Amino acid sequence: MTRHMLAASSALATILGVAAPAFAQTATAGAPSSAAPQPTDNSGQVGEIVVTATKRETSLERTPIAISAFSQASLDRQQVKDVTGLADFVPSLHFAQQGDQGAILLTLRGIGNDSAYTEVADPEVAIYVDGIYAPRAQGASVLMYDMQRVEVLRGPQGTLFGRNATVGAISMVTAKPTLDGFHANVEAVGGSYSRVGVKGMVNIPVTDNFALRAAFITDRHDGYIDYQTPPSIPGLNRSAFVTSGKKYDAADQKSARLSARWDLGRFKWDLSGEYYKDTGSPILALNQNPAPGQKFWSALVDTAPETDRYSWGVRSNMSYDFTDHIELAYVAGFSRVGGNAVSDADAGAHAPTQSATGTLVLPNGAFGENRTAYSRYDFWSHEVQLKSIGHNAIDWILGGYYSHEVNKIRFDIDQRNGYRDGTFNWSGTFVQADREIDSRAAFGQAVWHATSRINLTGGIRYTSDKKQDIGGRNLTYCGGAASTNPNCYATSNIPGIFGIDTNGAGNITQVLNALNAESAALGYGSLWGTTNNDTKGKWNKVTWLARADMQVTDTTLVYGSVSTGFKSGNIEDGGLLAGPETLTNYEVGSKSRLFGGRATLNLAAYYEDFKGYQVNQAETTRDAAGNITGSQIVTTNAQGAKAYGVEAELTANITRLDRVNLAATYQHTRFDSLVTVNNGIYNVAPTNYRDLKGNELPHAPHFSMTGTYEHDFPLVNGARITPRGTVHYETRSWLSYFNGDGTSGYAAANLPGKGLLGTAYDQQKAYAKIDLGLTYASPGDRYEIEAFGLNVTDKRIRTSAGVSGPTNGLVPVFLSNYEAPATWGVRVRAKF
Repeated sequence: MTRHMLAASSALATILGVAAPAFAQTATAGAPSSAAPQPTDNSGQVGEIVVTATKRETSLERTPIAISAFSQASLDRQQVKDVTGLADFVPSLHFAQQGDQGAILLTLRGIGNDSAYTEVADPEVAIYVDGIYAPRAQGASVLMYDMQRVEVLRGPQGTLFGRNATVGAISMVTAKPTLDGFHANVEAVGGSYSRVGVKGMVNIPVTDNFALRAAFITDRHDGYIDYQTPPSIPGLNRSAFVTSGKKYDAADQKSARLSARWDLGRFKWDLSGEYYKDTGSPILALNQNPAPGQKFWSALVDTAPETDRYSWGVRSNMSYDFTDHIELAYVAGFSRVGGNAVSDADAGAHAPTQSATGTLVLPNGAFGENRTAYSRYDFWSHEVQLKSIGHNAIDWILGGYYSHEVNKIRFDIDQRNGYRDGTFNWSGTFVQADREIDSRAAFGQAVWHATSRINLTGGIRYTSDKKQDIGGRNLTYCGGAASTNPNCYATSNIPGIFGIDTNGAGNITQVLNALNAESAALGYGSLWGTTNNDTKGKWNKVTWLARADMQVTDTTLVYGSVSTGFKSGNIEDGGLLAGPETLTNYEVGSKSRLFGGRATLNLAAYYEDFKGYQVNQAETTRDAAGNITGSQIVTTNAQGAKAYGVEAELTANITRLDRVNLAATYQHTRFDSLVTVNNGIYNVAPTNYRDLKGNELPHAPHFSMTGTYEHDFPLVNGARITPRGTVHYETRSWLSYFNGDGTSGYAAANLPGKGLLGTAYDQQKAYAKIDLGLTYASPGDRYEIEAFGLNVTDKRIRTSAGVSGPTNGLVPVFLSNYEAPATWGVRVRAKF
C-alpha cells in the first residue's frame, strides 16, 4: 500500500511541478464548457463543466460529490463507444461482460456483481438515461452517441437516484434539440476486423419554440475468435463443428433516436424515442493457455453463434415553473428489451480424443449449448419532483417514484458427451412466464446555505420493493420425482429439449409432456420433471444523506458526507428468497481550480461498510460418477464486505498547446465472511465449503491509473495536428471472490476437496495498456480526420475467470472472457 501511494504521489507532484512554471507564464480568461481538455483557445483555462448530479444544474467544481463528467467530444477522443469504455477513465470503475445474455456488469469502488444479468438480479451500479432508470445493462442503454454529457457518480446515490444506486450511478444525458438554428454532423469509421460504422445527428428548429433532433449510429466488425480445425479421429463427425461463418465476439449494432423539445417559457417538455438492434454475436470464453499448436484467439466450436436482440423506449420530461422559485417536473419512461441468442457454453475446453486402441473417447458432459429461446423485459417508471429553483437560502426537492417491471424468458441448456453428436448427458429448460418487480419511493433533500461559503445538506428516501414469480417453472432431465429412475444417465439416444416449442414463454406442460413421451417411447419411462419457482418477497428501507461542504477559498471546495444505499432482496428459482443489501459510505473530498484555472484537481477518500452482499453463483450438483443431477443460479448473502480508497482526477492545460488528464485510484477490499463452495471445481457438499473471510472482492486492483497527453501542432492555415497517447495501468486483481484455490498446482489424484488448482486461473496480472491517436482538424474545426490504435501492445486483459473439468474427472481447463485485442481504425468527422 505504501509503495503504491508513494508512486502515485510522486507522479502527481512531478506533473504539477512541471506544469507550474508554464502556468505562471500564461494569461487566463474564460473558456468554453467541456467535460475534458479542449483544443487550445486564447484563454488556456480548463472549461467550466455543468452537471446535474443533484437534480439541478451546478458547476462540477462546486458539486460536493465524487463525480466524473464527459462531453460527447471527450468520449469521441478517447474512443468510448459504450459503458465499458468509461472504465479506463473513471477512478474505481471496472467492468465484466456476460456472453449468452449480452450484458455489461459494472463494479465501482470494489462493489459489483458478475451475475447481475438474470431477469431478477439487480446491479449495484445503476444506469440512468435522461433521469430514467435502465434496469437491464443491455441494448441502447449502454451505447453513447450524441450525448450532451455522461456523469459517473461514485458513492451511494440512494436519496435522489434511488433504486439500486447502491454504490454509484451512471447518468447519461442525451443531447437535446436546440432552437439556435439548423446544424448537423456526421462521422464514418473503418478499421481492423472489417470494422465499419457511421453516426450522425441533425438539429432542426421547426418554430420559435419547437425543435427536433435526430441521431443515429451503426457499428459492426468481424469476430475476434477464429475457428479451430476439428481433430481427425475415427468415428468423429467433423462436420458437427463450426469452421466458417460469423465468428464469436463480433459486433453489429444499430440505434436511432428522435427527440423533440417544446419551450413555452414556464412550461418545457423533452420527449424522445429510441430503437436499438444487435445482430452481432455473443462473446466466448477462451482457454487461458491455448492447446498446443492453436492460436490464442481461437476455439474449437460446435455451436454457431446467434444474436438477435432489440430494445426500444420512450422518455418524457415535463416541467412547469409555478413561480421564479418553484418548479414541478414529471419524468416518465417505458422500455422493452428482448430477443434471443445461442452460444457455445463449453468453449471447446475438452475436445474428443483417441484412445491408445484407436477408439473415440468422448469426455463426460464436454458439450454445452446455451439458448435464450425467448426473452422480453418491460419497464415503466414515473417520477414527480417539486423543487426550488433560482437563488434561495434553502434549496430543496421533494419527490415520489413508482416503477413496474415484467420479465419473461425461456432459457435452454443442452449438455452432451464430447461434442454435439456425442451421447446425451443432461438438459434443462427454465421458463419464467411472469416475473414482476414493483418499486415505490418518496424522497426529499435540502441544502441550507448557512453562509456564503458553508452549505449543509440532508436527504432521506423511503423505498418499498416487491418482487414475485408467477408460474415460473424449471424442467430438468431426471428432475423432480424422476430422479430415482434407474435409467437416468443410461439414455444415450435421448434427443434433449432443443426444438420443443412452448408457444412463447409459458407453456411448460407442453414441453414436459413432449419430452416424457419421447423417453417413454424409447423404453425409459418418464425421465423429466419440473420444479416450481412461484414466490414473492417485499423489502422496505430508509436511506439517507448528511453532508457539509465549504468553499475554503474562491477556488477550493472541501466536503464530508455520510450516505447509505439499499438494494432489495432477490427471488430465486425453486421459490427461494435472498435478503437485501445495504451500504454505508463515509467520504471526504476536495475540488480545486489551480494556476488561474488552467488545472483542476479533484480528490476523494472513502470508507464503505457493505452488509448482506448478494453473491450469485451457478450451483451445479453431480453424483459420484460426475453426472449432473441439477443446476440453478442461487443467490446467497455474504455477511458483508469492507472497501476503502483514495481517488484523484487531474485535468491540466500545461501550456496553450499541451493538455493532460489523469485519473488514479488506490483501494482495498475484503470479505467479512462468506461460507460457500467453488462449485466450478468441487461438488456441492459440506466437506468442500470454506469461509472466504478476508478475501479481496473481484475487479478491485489495489492501484490503477489512466493518463492522457495531447499536444497541438498549429499549421499556418489555421488547421492543427494533434497526437494523443493514453496509458492505463493496473496492479494485479482477482476475477472471482474465491481468490484462487491453493498454491500447489493441480494434481488429479488429489481431487476433489484438496484445493490444489493454484491462484493463476482467477488472477489478472498487473498490466499497462496503451491507446494512440493522431487527429487533423481543419481551420474552424469543420472536419477532422483521425487515425487511432487501441491496445496497441495487444495485452490480454481478462474480465472473468472460470474452470471446466475437474468434477467430471477431466483435467481442468481454465477459461476467461477477454477485452478486445489490438485494433486500429480511421475516423472522419464533419460538421454542418
